[in-house]
Amino acid sequence: MICPEISNFPPPKTMGTSKQNVNLEYVTKTINLNSFYTSLVITCPDEIQTPGAIEDIVTEDSDYYKITGCSLTELVEPMFIENFVKKGSIYCLSANRSCMVQNCVAITPDGYLTVHVLEFIYQTLGLQGTKRPHNYYEVKIDLKTLKQHSKVKQSLSKLELFDLYITWEPHGETVCPSSIAKYFCDRNINVSVQTLEFKKMTPDISEIPSIKDVDAEEMVEWIGMLAHGADLAEPETYISTYYEPESESSLKSTRISLLIVKGFIPSPLVSNLCSSLSQYASSRELPHYWTAISIQSQDSLWQWNLSTVSKTSKILAQTGINSAQHWDY
Repeated sequence: MICPEISNFPPPKTMGTSKQNVNLEYVTKTINLNSFYTSLVITCPDEIQTPGAIEDIVTEDSDYYKITGCSLTELVEPMFIENFVKKGSIYCLSANRSCMVQNCVAITPDGYLTVHVLEFIYQTLGLQGTKRPHNYYEVKIDLKTLKQHSKVKQSLSKLELFDLYITWEPHGETVCPSSIAKYFCDRNINVSVQTLEFKKMTPDISEIPSIKDVDAEEMVEWIGMLAHGADLAEPETYISTYYEPESESSLKSTRISLLIVKGFIPSPLVSNLCSSLSQYASSRELPHYWTAISIQSQDSLWQWNLSTVSKTSKILAQTGINSAQHWDY
């Protein structure tokens, strides 16, 4: 027999804040504070699969590119700046790096090249930066107004080669977003097409809790259990202390669909999903109907504020109501 005192480990320390009765504009503004996301969980109650209009947003035109072994000097080339930075929105982030122990780099849609470098490396670059926590310096370069190309290139050439995820949204509809991939290919840099990973789930449930009488934290935990494929059958207390939330206004349906998306996800895609989910929730005539989207930021320093912690947000959309819930881990 497993001893309860040994198996019942305390949960990790977390902080949570919630905002209720906020509109879609507020939600979109919050999402756009961060440019890069790594996973989504889209939840639609009373459905056996995610509605087509919502699924199409993440399945159509969502490919991105991985650039392998690229020098950061390529990102300050005048031709790159003129053709892509000034004529579109670039979402670029260093791939497969831990922000706590490695140098990281990003280009955000505002045209800034941001490099986070370890302190002892920063001292060799000759660039102006700002001290950040955990022995890092942040160097921000405005590519749209960059004048001293040669000096900046010389400094960036001292850094290692990077693998980068990148996607580009041109300002003009006549220009193909894949032009940025061709640019790097023409410069003999390895480029590969990447696709988002999808996982569809239809968990077995007895009913659907209502956000009318269930706390947002309980709802988020419940959806998380579904996404992880947890067995929600009532357990022995010495093995698990989790219980499903009790809801007097529950949706009397045993159907629920989850779509889990992983990959390099720029903020406009998430904003479009929130808008589509809100419209879908409003179109349903089922009392207390809701939809939800969980978003996880990339493991990098570019997040909702200047910190090195990872962030997760869950947005619950009900007819006429948007409730945003944020957790810091």
